[in-house]
Formats: sequence, C-alpha cells, structure tokens
Amino acid sequence: MLVPGGSPIAHHVHTHLAGSAAGIDLFGRSAAGLLDPDAATLVRDIQEELLDERRRLRRMADDLGVGEAYLMTLAARAGERAARLKPNGSWTERTPLTDLVELEAMRVAVNGKRAGWQALLAVVDVHAALDREELEMLAEQAAEQDRRLAEAHHRAAARALVH
Repeated sequence: MLVPGGSPIAHHVHTHLAGSAAGIDLFGRSAAGLLDPDAATLVRDIQEELLDERRRLRRMADDLGVGEAYLMTLAARAGERAARLKPNGSWTERTPLTDLVELEAMRVAVNGKRAGWQALLAVVDVHAALDREELEMLAEQAAEQDRRLAEAHHRAAARALVH
C-alpha cells in the first residue's frame, strides 16, 4: 500500500530517518573521543547496529512509498554538529563531563528510536508494508542498547561527578 508523502506515517518515518542519520553521526564522533575504552567499544558496536537499523527503516520508507526527506535529514545532521558546541568545563580538551553528557544524549536518541519502533508496531496491522516481527526485534534491540548504555553512563557519572 502506498502512502502519500504528506501523511502522518510519512512524516513519522521521515523524522526517524533524519534522527537516525544524526544519531549515527553522534555515535561515531563520540566513539572516537570517549575516555573510557570499554564505552568507546560499546558505542562503536551500537553504531554498527544503528547503520543496519537505518537501512531497515529506509527500506520500510520505500515499501510505504514515502522515501526519505533529505532536507530534514540534512537539518538533523547539522543540528547534531551544532550540539557539539556544548560546554563541558573546558574549551581546549575533552573532559569526563563530556563523556557523561554524550552518553546521556545517546540514551535519549536510543529511547526515541525505540518509541518510533513502538509507534510503527501500533499501526502494523494497518500498513501491510510493515513487518511485526522485525519491528518487535528492533524495539527489543533498542531496549538492550539502552541497557548497555546505562552501564557506561553509570561509570561515566562516577568519574565526572566526583569533584
């Protein structure tokens, strides 16, 4: 079933495609700079999962007949870049507080993505292009990603907030 580009599901999918591009950028940049090598490995692993998830979401968009809103994706990626200018207590080097704030941003991104999968699950019976098993797997994967990020976040908080 084709869905017109201006429909609510089209906007929803476009929003999540844009967010996924920005999230992939966030995870890639953060993995390169995290002070905790275990957290960096975790973030790189999740970034690989995000790349696969974005391919799946892109395929869903194509199957729904809505494609991708490239300007929205470009704006989301620019927003992610602008967010890099947040204060971290130092203008010249990365600090433990940077790790903490970025892990928090990653958890927000993962939980937003999970909510997106859950929203699509709510209408899976209405849109034949959506696959219940795939969406359930993606929602569960997001929950597991958040669980793993929560552990790294806890370690980062212990390092950053002790002074």
